[in-house]
Amino acid sequence: MRPLMLINLKRLASCGAFCLWALPLSAAETMFTDPIQSLEYGVICDYLPQGTEVPAPETNAGKVRRGGVPIHFDMESDIVPARIGTAFGIRMVMDPAAGTRTVTMVTSHPSFGEGYLSQESWPSTITGGRPSARYFVFEFDYELAPGTWTLDVFLDGALVVRKAFDVVDPSRIDAIDPCPGSAQIS
Repeated sequence: MRPLMLINLKRLASCGAFCLWALPLSAAETMFTDPIQSLEYGVICDYLPQGTEVPAPETNAGKVRRGGVPIHFDMESDIVPARIGTAFGIRMVMDPAAGTRTVTMVTSHPSFGEGYLSQESWPSTITGGRPSARYFVFEFDYELAPGTWTLDVFLDGALVVRKAFDVVDPSRIDAIDPCPGSAQIS
């Protein structure tokens, strides 16, 4: 009886491994590679945009913000309520030996509708040894698109950071809200 049980356990383990292999990548995909040394991510509830607006023609808004006070996540989560005033993003630190480098930031998201980009990109700089952040804040109703949103960072054409977030309709009864009771900013 014991050998039969062992054989069944091996079959079960093999089947389980195959099932895991066959699953699609999670919406919560996270990766970073050299020269990025650390990566944090999360949600910021009731965020008020800060920083200086600079042109970014390959974005829907035609601009991005740079600078401002360092961001602090209210919760480490990759589940984001699609709500005006909610922000989500990443904070990374690059190897100090890398110096200051130009990177390409890319945000991929579900369609906002006809005439809008589903992939937005802009150049930025990061400095080794210092935290660099990138985030997205919901400012307009058209941006409230549930689904998988991915924040990528490319250095010299190579992907060095990827973080996927699951943006959800906060009215869904089964949605987990990392910002319960958050005020609606208008």
